Amino acid sequence: SFMPHLTHHPLPLHRTLFAPLAPLQPLHPLDPLEPLHAQASQRTASVWTGPGAIQGRAPTPLAPQRHSSHLLPLFSSGFDTEFVPLEHQQPQQQGRQEPAGPVPAQTPGGVDQKPFNVETITTDVNAPNPAIFFQQQFPFFGNEFFNSFGGFGFGAAQEPWWKGPNVCTEKEEDETVASATETDETVDTFGQERDGVSSVVRSPLFGQFQFSVNSCAEKPNKHVCTKIVNQNGKKKTLTLTRQCCYGYGRPRNADFTTPCEKIDIKDVEATASDMGAKEFLESARSAGELAEMLGGGNGKKVTLFVPNDAAFVEYRSKQQQQDNANAKAEASKPSIYKLHAVLGEVQLEDVQNEKLLQTELPDQMIRINSYQLPAALGLEPYRYAANCVPIEKHDKLSEQALVHTLGGVLKPVTKNVMDIIRARADMSIMRTVLEKTNLSAMLESDRPVTIFVPTDAAFDKLEPHLRRALKEGRGCASNILKNHLLDLTFCSLATVPGAKTTAYNLLGEALLLNRTHLDKNQTGPAPIYINNLAKVIDADIMGTNGVLHVIDTILPTESALPMTSLMTQKNLTLFQQLLDASGYADQFDDLNNVTIFAPTDKALQGTEWARLLKEQPEVLNKNQDLLEFLNYHVVKPMIKTCDLTEQSLPTVSGSSVRLNLYSTHALFSDVMNRATVNCARLVHFDDESCGSVLHQVDRPLAPPKNNMLKLLEANPNYSKFLELVRKANLTQLLSNDSRSFTLLVPKNDVFEELTESTEGSKPADPMSLVKTHIVEDVVCCAGIIPTNWPFVRSIESISGQHLRITRDRRPKIENAGVTKCDVVATNGILHEINDIIVVRPPRNQQRPQLIPPGAGYQPQGDFDVFF
Repeated sequence: SFMPHLTHHPLPLHRTLFAPLAPLQPLHPLDPLEPLHAQASQRTASVWTGPGAIQGRAPTPLAPQRHSSHLLPLFSSGFDTEFVPLEHQQPQQQGRQEPAGPVPAQTPGGVDQKPFNVETITTDVNAPNPAIFFQQQFPFFGNEFFNSFGGFGFGAAQEPWWKGPNVCTEKEEDETVASATETDETVDTFGQERDGVSSVVRSPLFGQFQFSVNSCAEKPNKHVCTKIVNQNGKKKTLTLTRQCCYGYGRPRNADFTTPCEKIDIKDVEATASDMGAKEFLESARSAGELAEMLGGGNGKKVTLFVPNDAAFVEYRSKQQQQDNANAKAEASKPSIYKLHAVLGEVQLEDVQNEKLLQTELPDQMIRINSYQLPAALGLEPYRYAANCVPIEKHDKLSEQALVHTLGGVLKPVTKNVMDIIRARADMSIMRTVLEKTNLSAMLESDRPVTIFVPTDAAFDKLEPHLRRALKEGRGCASNILKNHLLDLTFCSLATVPGAKTTAYNLLGEALLLNRTHLDKNQTGPAPIYINNLAKVIDADIMGTNGVLHVIDTILPTESALPMTSLMTQKNLTLFQQLLDASGYADQFDDLNNVTIFAPTDKALQGTEWARLLKEQPEVLNKNQDLLEFLNYHVVKPMIKTCDLTEQSLPTVSGSSVRLNLYSTHALFSDVMNRATVNCARLVHFDDESCGSVLHQVDRPLAPPKNNMLKLLEANPNYSKFLELVRKANLTQLLSNDSRSFTLLVPKNDVFEELTESTEGSKPADPMSLVKTHIVEDVVCCAGIIPTNWPFVRSIESISGQHLRITRDRRPKIENAGVTKCDVVATNGILHEINDIIVVRPPRNQQRPQLIPPGAGYQPQGDFDVFF
């Protein structure tokens, strides 16, 4: 009974939501609700309005529910899609009359059968009143909702301009067949599940209702709302467009409530003169083409793109000079005037980016591009271009045409971008490379494209090897070219002095474009730099499928550099010099889909190869041992660190390397963030180069020659441990290449000290002692980190004992410090230690006692001492 009081001012779209429940049959807590059958709708549910929900009336109760029928009939048998504007759905405000629009038809049961379904909610306003902005986003709240908060600063909501005077409405309908995806099972934002045309609605426990809002897009002079109805596989879309009537308009960047006001409409020539563009139309009149440009008097709407006076005077002066030099040019020249005229009224705010407009000159199009600018610049939110010529002023209505002014003169465009490159004598190398890499096909297609073309002189700046690889179209040539390509039309207009503009090339990498400020004594356009490296020396050369900009330097990218060049850039000079000295640098650059583990310069210093490189470089040329050393650092395929797993990988030399992963997090021991290859730690990684990747390691890699047993036999300092291995009959285990171990080996002097200190005591069991020093896992020193209680780490020996590992000055395993790390064998690694490992007995961790223990109690372990 209290619910009608909540709707003293009924909410505009919720008029039946709080209908009294008294006439309904009693609901029992455990009785299941009868399901509702609904038709598929678009992404949201719907609201139905009862006839009693009109201002001044109390809500009308719903009809009693019958067990043989559904609570809410959702659709009528006919496909009626009468559009109900927002102002007809909302309660009227003070001072406004009731609109004389049709009232939605109701069913006999009192329920509206035409749900208002939408796809999106978008609103574009310019600093409106908060209540107005919120009401646009959530119109179902209505103005009464905000008026009830008068003391909180909302105040009375104001009328938007499209509800005011001088607004004309246009209605469009479009009926299509619903796609298969639109009849799939969906779940809306209120948790109601819909399952196609024959769906069953399972509503929340405390009520059964649908919900809908308007899909409206706001523009300075246009307000567009959409209604979508989906019934029996048919989808009908109704679009209601409100805009200022002819002869009326709103100032640009006007407030949300500023109404449409009458504007002064003049003759087209007077309008162009006011916009600073009279010379072009006067010239067209003198040439006898102005009347044809304006549609020949047939009453059709026309849009003119008129060059401003300064641009047209400059163009006419250059043309006169060319005509004087070539007397035959005038007869074959196409009409420059018709190129600037388009049939139809083209408002730039309604034109999509990359839109092609057919001009009155046959086979000539105008490509419209728009670029959004950040609000922080304080400029217009969008910049527009026609064939990359800046549109300075736009959407000015005249008696004969809609007028836009240009910062230049449009010229006939007859060639695609690739044909322009072929016609330029200073782009012969670029033409060759594009054709050899088959990227020329992209520049000949109809899809929009932008290319930054380096001149032949720019190629001369490259190092010889890279220049040769590019000219031959091999190696990284295609990647380097893709660094110069965009899959859109990028005009120089998009760059603003003092602001950095980012565009993404075909590699997905960012190109940073910066237009500098001109000095006071400089004239002409401000220069544009790309990545602070290449300068645009000729911009906005327009083709039928995009635009071309000429640059003076090739744009490098790490992912397109040859491997040797990338090594030089990453300061891996010794490894790169070994490649050059061996004579195999070109072969390395031609490798594809490989992973290279390159030692740092610090790691190679002091090696035999570094000494020979300095003292006898001639002996390294075609040296097979050096080639094997270099090839052992190359693994197939390409593996980035995110794809690393613990495994053995074959190298180009034929031997394998072992990859291991470790965690350096004390708490999150399962998070692997450190990688080793043959226990050499990766210190820098994931530098891509033309389908390959470069990782840096902290020591050179060498293929192991011996297994564990042979390592023990080859080192006389390990003879006593080897003797214990033989006594324990474990020689076969340590020579098994199918398993991987970590062997902890005390030197002979450790056993000699132990013999002196334990003389006369019972000797230890050889089998138990040796097994305590063998771990069936590869534990490199790089994987041992400092740990403290309670984050203690351990490894398990093959005897089943857990050995605590940590790091102080050096890695430590139980009581033994590691004096020599990571001796690599074919079946694992060997660590030399300075003590025999003695495993601590397990501590007797008792529950803490609240009553002091009795006499004779001795504390055991840290926990007992603490408590």
